[in-house]
Amino acid sequence: MDEQILRDMFEDNFRYLRENAGHTINENMKQNAYKQVLCYYRKNKAIIDQITRAEVKLSLPEQQTPNQKIPYTIEGVVDIVREGDETWLYDLKTHDPERIQAEPEKYKEQLNVYAHIWKGLQKNELDGTAIIATPIPNSLKKALDANDESKIQKEFDKWEPVIPFGYNEDEVAEMIERFGKTVEHIENADFAPTSVEKLQSKMPGMKSNFATHVCRNCDVRYSCSSYTEYLKNSRSATRSNMLKYMGGNPEENEEFIEGNLNED
Repeated sequence: MDEQILRDMFEDNFRYLRENAGHTINENMKQNAYKQVLCYYRKNKAIIDQITRAEVKLSLPEQQTPNQKIPYTIEGVVDIVREGDETWLYDLKTHDPERIQAEPEKYKEQLNVYAHIWKGLQKNELDGTAIIATPIPNSLKKALDANDESKIQKEFDKWEPVIPFGYNEDEVAEMIERFGKTVEHIENADFAPTSVEKLQSKMPGMKSNFATHVCRNCDVRYSCSSYTEYLKNSRSATRSNMLKYMGGNPEENEEFIEGNLNED
C-alpha cells in the first residue's frame, strides 16, 4: 500500500466519522492527526507489508466457571497474523508502551490464551506473540506540532511500538480460571467500585493517575460513588461537570466547588 492510498483512506474515514458522529475538527488538527497516522504506518510498514490475515476471530467455547459451573465462551480478535519465515500473533492496544511494560503479566495472559486457541486448538504454527502499542509518543507529537524535521526523525527512531511476548501454555489454565471467576462476579452482580485511593494512585509506568487514565473512558463514572468522591477532592474538576452530575443540594455543591477552586 502506498501513502496516497493511506491518505485516501484517512479522508474517507474522516468524512464517515464527521457525518455519523456530528463532530468535526479544524484543518490544523486534521493535518496533525494525519501526520500521526502516517508516522504509525511508516514505523510499522515492515509488519504491515507481511500481513496475510487480519482481524482473525478466535473463540474458546464450552467453558465453565470454577464454582458455579456457569457456561461461557471466550472470544477475541487477533488484529494481525503475520506469516513469513515465522508466524506471529499481533494484538493492537491503545495503551502507552510504558503502561504495557510496567504490567506485562496482564497482557501476556491474554496473548497466551490467543496463542492457545491458535496453536493448541487450531493446530497452527506459532513462533511468537507481540503487542503493538498504537499511541504516538508525546515527544514525537511535540516534534510534529513544531514541524521540527530533525527532532521528528530523532523521536521517530527512538519509538518502539512493538513489544514482544513469549508463549507459555502452562499459564493458560490459570488465566482461564481467573476469567471464570470474573464471569461469576458479573453474573451474580457481585462487584463494587474501586477505592478512591486507587483512583488517586499513579498508573504503573505513567505520570497520570488511575482516574484520569481509566475512569475518563467509563460511561457510568458519574454514577460511581468513588469517582464522585474523587471529583470532590480534585482541583481539576470543572464546575459544569460537578454541578451536572453530583447529587445532593445544588447550593451546597456550588459552595463546595467555589471553595475548592479558590484554594491555594
